[in-house]
Amino acid sequence: MSNTSQLSLANRKQLADLLANKYDSLRSKIKQKWEDKHDSLYETYLREHAEKKGVLPILKQVDDAQRKWNQLTLELKQLGFELRDDGSLRLSHGDADPIDKIIEARIEKEIASRRDIDARFDSAHLAMMTVETLQDAQKLLKSVQEV
Repeated sequence: MSNTSQLSLANRKQLADLLANKYDSLRSKIKQKWEDKHDSLYETYLREHAEKKGVLPILKQVDDAQRKWNQLTLELKQLGFELRDDGSLRLSHGDADPIDKIIEARIEKEIASRRDIDARFDSAHLAMMTVETLQDAQKLLKSVQEV
């Protein structure tokens, strides 16, 4: 007695489609299960290897340091300051802080403001239209170049 297939071409196509690499197919479901198991095993073996290398105490220190860092940066923020990624200090932009205005006023007093520089250039631009000599033009240009 021989086992011959009585499946039509359409039936074989349907069965083959069950094994195709399509979204939500049997293959994709099995691959997802494999990935889940893979990730779980990877995490387990990584932790095991880390324990053998003595990494866990260091991880605890890193965690403690991160908590301390977060606490200190929160304290800075409450005082109105922030650290930039490069480690430099800047004012926090949470509330309207009078320190920002005080600092800007000091800078403006020392070197003027952008608005003052624009006004100086606008004035010089108009005056340049009426200069009579090259020396006058040079004096005018020199007057706007100082900060």
